[in-house]
Amino acid sequence: MKNILIIDDEEKFRHLLVKLIKLEGFEVFQAADLKSGFKNIQNINIDVILCDVKLPDGNGVDFVKKIKTTSPVSEIILMTAFGKISDKIQAIKNGAFDYIVKADDNDKIIPLLYKALEKRHLYT
Repeated sequence: MKNILIIDDEEKFRHLLVKLIKLEGFEVFQAADLKSGFKNIQNINIDVILCDVKLPDGNGVDFVKKIKTTSPVSEIILMTAFGKISDKIQAIKNGAFDYIVKADDNDKIIPLLYKALEKRHLYT
């Protein structure tokens, strides 16, 4: 089974994503902040991480570097309510698979998740 981690401090949005992704047959883990999310990454073989950009304890764009150091084969999709081109460019440079805007790109999350999984499994 593929393991997906959702890191987002918006509880309703996070729970919605959990439900949608579980319907696809994935094992879904969740965290409300970067610290909790990183503990999951250290203890579980995570295939894809869906991470909010603005979190109470840090910035998802910067967090990508830390994830890639600990789990280089995990793919990261960053999500934000307020997309900035400069953040997207930096996120990709840091190793993110993609950077999407919440609400505008919600219908793209599941197809994007499958694309990230395809890339992830090229390394195994």
